[in-house]
Amino acid sequence: MTTFSYRAYSANGRTVSDIVAAATEADAVRALIRDGLTPFEIAETGQAAPASKPTGKRLPAKTLAGFSRSLATMTAGGLPIDEALKLISDDPSDRLVAKFAAGVRDSVLAGRSLADALSEQKYTPPDYVIGLVRAGEAGGSLAPVLERISGSVENQIRLGNSLRGALVYPAILFATAFASVILILLVVAPALKPVLTSSGENTPASARMLIAASDFLQQWWTSGLIAILIAFLLASLWGRSVSGKRFLSALSLKLPVIGGVLLEVETARFLSSFSALLENGLTVVPALAIAKEGSGNPLVQQSIGNIGEDVRQGSSFSAALMNDDFFPVTAGHMAAVGEKSGALPAMLAKAAGIFEDRSSRQISRITTIAGPALTLILGLVIGGVVLTLLGAIMSVNDLAV
Repeated sequence: MTTFSYRAYSANGRTVSDIVAAATEADAVRALIRDGLTPFEIAETGQAAPASKPTGKRLPAKTLAGFSRSLATMTAGGLPIDEALKLISDDPSDRLVAKFAAGVRDSVLAGRSLADALSEQKYTPPDYVIGLVRAGEAGGSLAPVLERISGSVENQIRLGNSLRGALVYPAILFATAFASVILILLVVAPALKPVLTSSGENTPASARMLIAASDFLQQWWTSGLIAILIAFLLASLWGRSVSGKRFLSALSLKLPVIGGVLLEVETARFLSSFSALLENGLTVVPALAIAKEGSGNPLVQQSIGNIGEDVRQGSSFSAALMNDDFFPVTAGHMAAVGEKSGALPAMLAKAAGIFEDRSSRQISRITTIAGPALTLILGLVIGGVVLTLLGAIMSVNDLAV
C-alpha cells in the first residue's frame, strides 16, 4: 500500500485535504470518488502535490482543442497514453500542440496521471477540463471524455470567432472614418486657412469653427496622443483587476443587442462544461464548483456560486438556476425537464446546443445589419465635416463677391 496526499471537492462543494492509502494512484482516485469526493490534486506522500495553476496562465483554447481531439482519436484506437503523446509531440503541423504534448508526456513518464500532468504544465487547461480528465481516468472512459472536451472547446472557439468577426468590420469602418477626419483637420484645413480667413472679422462661423478645431489639433496632437496611450495603458491594467473585470463584464452584458448575445454565449459555455462533468459521474455540487472555477467571467462565477449554495441547502438544480435570475429562464426550464426525466446531463447538453445555435444566428444578423448601418452613420460624419469645409469656402466666396 502507498499513501497519497490529495485535495478534493466534497459533496457540498467544499475543498478537502487529507491522505488516502491505496495500491496505485488510480486506485486512490477511485476510492475517493466512491466516497463522494472529486479529487483535483493527488500525489504520493513525500511528494509535493501539483498546483492546479502553477503560473496562472491559461492554455489557449485552440491548442487545447487540437490536443484533446488528437489524443481522443489515438486513445480510442487503443494506443497507450505515452505513445499517443509521443506521436502528437512529433507532429510538426501544429507546433504549439506538439510542444504542449511533449511537456505532458514528460510528466506522464515521470509517473504522473494525465490529469496531474496537465495541471503541472506552464500553461494549464481550465479546472473543469482537469476534473473531467481525472474522472475519465478513474472510470476508464478517457477517450469519450477527451472527445467531449474537444467538442466543447471547439464550440466555444467557433462562438468566439463569430463574435470577434462581427466586431472587426465596424472597427475598421470606425478607424477609417477617424483617420479621414484627422487628415482633413491636419492637412486640408491648414492648406485652406488663408482662403478661409481672408475675410477677417467677416469670416463665417463654420469657417471659424473648422479653423479652431484644426489649430487645436495641430498644437496639441502630441500631448493628446500621449494622453490616449496613457489612458489606454491604465485602462488595460485596471481591466485586469478583479473590480475592473467585474465592471467590464457587467457593462458588456448591459449593452443593447450585444449584451443578450454575450449572455447566451456564457450560458452555452456553462451548460456545456457542467453537463460534461455530470456525464462523467460527478454529483451536482462538486460539478458546479469545478465549473465555477473554470469560468473566466466573474458574474458567471458569482451566479454559479449562488446556485451551488442553494443546492447545498436542499434546492433542486433547476429551481436554483431559475431563482438566480442571471441565466436565461429557458435554461432553468430545460434543466427541470431533465431532472424529471432522469436525463439531466443530456438535457443540459441539448440546452447548450440551443444557446450556441441561437447566439450564432444573432451574431450573423448583427453582422448583416451593423455593416450598412455603420457605413451610413460614418458616411454622415465624414460628409458633415466635408460639407462644413465646402460651406465655409462658399461663404468666403460669397463675401468676396
